[in-house]
Amino acid sequence: MDPIPNPLFTRRRRTTTELAGRKEVITQARVLLSGVKRKRPENSRLPTRLCGVGETVLRNEMDGIAQAHGYRTLLVEVHENKSLGVLLVLHLKRLLYELDRRARRDKVRRAGG
Repeated sequence: MDPIPNPLFTRRRRTTTELAGRKEVITQARVLLSGVKRKRPENSRLPTRLCGVGETVLRNEMDGIAQAHGYRTLLVEVHENKSLGVLLVLHLKRLLYELDRRARRDKVRRAGG
């Protein structure tokens, strides 16, 4: 990929922190999460791009937006050689344990302990 026409071009071990040209995607993520929070049906979105144009930066930004709205998130890198179930199971297990701990903590607080 040529770095001249692509301002998000990255080389080995150099990452971009720019979200140039991604304002629309970020706005869509905010609208989607706000709508879901208000219990409105929303269509999910899965942004896809060419390699090396800032997907990780975009994903991290969207993750931060989701967490700011009170959502729990999972960031899972999908690989062609691995089953999606295998990749998800450890992340989901950790998330369920976190939610269980939080629920128990909230229950103790409500009981006055």
